[in-house]
Amino acid sequence: MTDEFLDVATKEIKEDLSELDTLLTKCKNDHDVIAIIPEFQKHTHKIMGLAPMAGYESLGDISKSLDSLLKKFMDGDAVVGLFVLLSEILPFMMSLMIEPNLDSVIVQQKISKIENLLN
Repeated sequence: MTDEFLDVATKEIKEDLSELDTLLTKCKNDHDVIAIIPEFQKHTHKIMGLAPMAGYESLGDISKSLDSLLKKFMDGDAVVGLFVLLSEILPFMMSLMIEPNLDSVIVQQKISKIENLLN
């Protein structure tokens, strides 16, 4: 990838993370998050595609898992813990832009825990 592409991709990823954070600040609970799931999912989907190409593999992996989870809620199904999950994961995702090699196992486990509640 060219330096120009990497710069643009990194800028877009940061903007999408910022938009996710803005969306979350509009929410107070799981119900609020469920109401705007498509907006959250739009940003996770974009990050999922761009992050690996820009060298942020872990961020791409987390975004892929989160994107998949959010798609399951598009029908409006309620689940306990989605607001808290996003509140914990978004700061970690932002940290991955600074430190791409942070261990994301715990974050992936939290996503899986919520997924398991759906099954």
